[in-house]
Amino acid sequence: VQANTEQQNRRLYRAIWRWHFYAGIFCIPFVLWLSVTGSIYLFRPQIERWLDRPYDHLHLEGTRATPEQIARAAVASVPHSSLHYYELPPNPDAAARVVVGVGTKEFRVYVHPVTLKALYIINEDHRPMTLLAHLHGQLLAGRLGSSIVELAASWAIVLLLTGLYLWWPRQTEKLAGILWVRRRKGQRIFWRDLHAVTGVWVSGCALFLILTGLPWANNWGAYFKHVREITGTAALQQDWATG
Repeated sequence: VQANTEQQNRRLYRAIWRWHFYAGIFCIPFVLWLSVTGSIYLFRPQIERWLDRPYDHLHLEGTRATPEQIARAAVASVPHSSLHYYELPPNPDAAARVVVGVGTKEFRVYVHPVTLKALYIINEDHRPMTLLAHLHGQLLAGRLGSSIVELAASWAIVLLLTGLYLWWPRQTEKLAGILWVRRRKGQRIFWRDLHAVTGVWVSGCALFLILTGLPWANNWGAYFKHVREITGTAALQQDWATG
């Protein structure tokens, strides 16, 4: 009986190792891509402020136009457009930002608040940080890219859980060396524990990061919304977007 149990444990270990290996082969390139693009996107306010610097400190002389006049000037600068929204300028001497739409496209218009001249017009989808967001969430491939990213994130969960299973010590009853470092066992144990404990906590943080990001994906977001409807916890307007 003991021999059969050991053989079954070895089979389970080898099967989980294969899952871990294939999950890593598939998802690691996407994880690296998401890490780089997501890290850059964290600095979106600073990057957009740097890109908008030519329109943030204008030399203004004369009477400032009203928001209604600015909005009309923005709409007039893009043929066949309609007003979508008006952004408050970041400071008193900055150009007004007005977003107008033509069909399914949106354009951001930087309007001089005194002369009502359109200083700059750009398609919202062509703005650098919007492109980066599409690269991060959709690989610039629309719904297909979003599904690929979602699949890679799901396999990353498999990678982390199987890795923790394969590494987790079998011959210990305490959590020392797993959740915290043993500092009185010599340098060899200290550096081993430092590596292992860091891995455990990083894996936990990575799982939290992935699980909190997946509600923005198409399928996970839809399932999460359905669960909230079943449990009666759905809000009148959900505070995350899918797709």
